Amino acid sequence: MDRGEQNLVELVNQWAAYSANTPNADLAGFCLHYLTEQASKPVMAAAEPVINEKGEVNQHWAESLTGDIDWTMVPVRPEARLGALVGRLAKYAYFYSKKAMQDLAIKGLDDPLYLLVVIQMGTPKKSEVIYEMMAEFASGIDVINRLIRMELIEEFPDEQDRRSKRLRITPKGIALIQECFPVMNKVADVAYSSLTEGEKTMLVQILDKLDRYHAEHYKQSRHCEFDEVYERMVG
Repeated sequence: MDRGEQNLVELVNQWAAYSANTPNADLAGFCLHYLTEQASKPVMAAAEPVINEKGEVNQHWAESLTGDIDWTMVPVRPEARLGALVGRLAKYAYFYSKKAMQDLAIKGLDDPLYLLVVIQMGTPKKSEVIYEMMAEFASGIDVINRLIRMELIEEFPDEQDRRSKRLRITPKGIALIQECFPVMNKVADVAYSSLTEGEKTMLVQILDKLDRYHAEHYKQSRHCEFDEVYERMVG
């Protein structure tokens, strides 16, 4: 058996193992799984102390505060590096969005996102919108009340419970969303145009998997202490 045949047999065995443990397994999901499993893990060097026994600050750590950092001096778990990258990329997106939307009739970057959620949910309650946005109640109420004052959404009595009120978007809100879409698309182009179409697809698949995982645990963890969350999710 030559090398090519050996690789083919290995690939078939990998597919058999994947399909046995994955409901509704498909080739796209398998390829993503296989590539991520084959990715080599970075080798992290041992860290040097921030301050040595003479009280001298390690220059590499000092430079990290200005962005000139030698990552070989700082051991970082892949999980921590991933968290840092996701957070940093979110800040880049915020930076671009703030510049792009400064001429629109909105008071904050959350406004179009709240409007989109109201559209997607139909006629939700305030609490449902805030939960979907994963916002603190007080800040979520502030955004919703501002959108009501701007006449972008409106309240109306709940037919099933007259004590409650529901929300729906207004024609003015729809017009604003239609104005925002081209701008938001430009922001997305700026943020992700450096990736190939294949890279975008793979990244979406990975992040979507992570989002589904956390969406389910988020429901169970809202009122739990962190140690309980950690034990359930990590063990």
